[in-house]
Amino acid sequence: MFIIFDLDDTLIDTSACITPVKLERALSRMIQEGMEIEDFSQALHTLLQIDQLSDSARSALEEFIEINGFDSRFLSIGLNEVYHQFCDDLPVFPVEEAVSVLSKLSYEHKMAIVSIGNLDQQLWKLKKAGIDSSLFCKIHILEEKNKKETYQALIQEMNISPQEVIVCGDRIPIDLAPAKQLGCMTVHMKKGRGLYSSSIEKLHEVDFTITHLSQMQKVLLDISSKASFD
Repeated sequence: MFIIFDLDDTLIDTSACITPVKLERALSRMIQEGMEIEDFSQALHTLLQIDQLSDSARSALEEFIEINGFDSRFLSIGLNEVYHQFCDDLPVFPVEEAVSVLSKLSYEHKMAIVSIGNLDQQLWKLKKAGIDSSLFCKIHILEEKNKKETYQALIQEMNISPQEVIVCGDRIPIDLAPAKQLGCMTVHMKKGRGLYSSSIEKLHEVDFTITHLSQMQKVLLDISSKASFD
C-alpha cells in the first residue's frame, strides 16, 4: 500500500504543543498593539477554550475578536503572529509512538506526507519531532487548502490505482474528502482538530477512524483481509 499522511495532528501533536504557545504570543502581540484586556490569564483561557472547538487557529481568533467586540484590525495582527512569526524554541512533539509506528510501516509500505503550511516551518517541525524524513518517498507542503490535485499527481507518479492508496489525516473536509473523491481509502485520525471534524454528516466520507497511530497496523490488516476475500 501507499500511505499518505497529513502532518499536523496526525504525526505531530500540533494542537497540544504548538498552537497554545502560538495563540498566547498572538494575544500578547494584539495587546501590545492596543487591544484592551483586563485580565490576560482569563482572556487566554477563553481563547484556548474557543480554539479547542475550532477547525483552525484562524477561526479561534476570529471568534475571540468577534465575541469580545474588538476592532477587526487585531485579526491580522494575531494571524501574523500565529502563521508567519516563527521561533525555534517552539515545543514540537510527535503523536504517541509515531516514530516507532512509522519505522515499522516503512518496511512494507511506501509513505508520503502531504501537509499545508510554510515549507521551511513544516520540515523543521518534522525534524524537531524526531521523525525521520527519509522514511517518506515524497513530502509535499502546500500553501493552499486543496490537496486533491497533489493526491492525484502522486497516484499518477507512483503508477498505482487509487484503491492502493490510504490517506490518513485529522480533518475530514481538507485531508480526507478529496482523497475519497479520487477513490482512495481514508483513515480519520480523531485527534487535535480531528476531534471536531467528525459530525455524523461527514463520517460517511471516511473508511476507518483511529484515535492512536498504532491502530494503523490493524487498519492495514483489515484492508488486507478484505482484499483476500474480494
